[in-house]
Amino acid sequence: MMRNTLQNLLYNNNYDQPDTSAAAFNTLPSIIQQVLLQQQRIVLIANNPSINTASLEALLQPTDMLVLFNDFIHADFFANNPIVRDLPKLLFFRQIGDSALHFGLPPRSNNLTAMLDMAKQAPLGILFGNTDYQFPLPADDPNPNDDPITASRILDIPKLLNDLLHSDEHCRVLSEQHSVVADYPIFADIHSSAPTSGFLLYRLLLAARLEVQQRQDVETPLSIVMLGFNDEDRTAHFWEGHNWAFERRELATPFDSVEIIRQY
Repeated sequence: MMRNTLQNLLYNNNYDQPDTSAAAFNTLPSIIQQVLLQQQRIVLIANNPSINTASLEALLQPTDMLVLFNDFIHADFFANNPIVRDLPKLLFFRQIGDSALHFGLPPRSNNLTAMLDMAKQAPLGILFGNTDYQFPLPADDPNPNDDPITASRILDIPKLLNDLLHSDEHCRVLSEQHSVVADYPIFADIHSSAPTSGFLLYRLLLAARLEVQQRQDVETPLSIVMLGFNDEDRTAHFWEGHNWAFERRELATPFDSVEIIRQY
């Protein structure tokens, strides 16, 4: 497979390349930077409804850091299960187009109650796609019928979470044009064309773990597990603005110490 400069950096741990690894590490909330220097494995968990809690209990280990996306599945499990609640977590909320909204946060469907429990029990980091969270109102939603508000929808953010969202220690912004995806072929004719959330975080953490490896002066990088990132047509939704072919080609030959677990 032909590899560009970024891919050579990721495959070869070549620290003479531009400092993509340090840029990736420094993009993360500082509490997650500390976690990566302590934990042994990163587990990215897709919003795949076929993932069940029994398989998660069998997979997850005390030395894991979890990465969850948008309106993540099994929220109560991740927040309160005795095996999982003490694991550090990184949450990624993607901006919806170029609106004031992010998937998984008010006024859209959200897991604020679970997030509050998570924040009380283990290190919690938050990444926003492209822009800080702007605390939008329902009237700011350009497409409210995509996610109609129900009586059970939580619209008010508790103080503890509000404080985290304003904290540089816990919360940062991740651009979809970050240097870790500089080689990503977007579709110029599709508005907001960009990597998938999973691929963007995968590349970010691939690069960040090189910085961890350098700081720890060890030969073996942190392990990465990708759970439920399927690449076939049984997955319900493939937005045409993501370059699925490019992502599938790369994930077909994973980097060292990367395990991809398809979940059906």
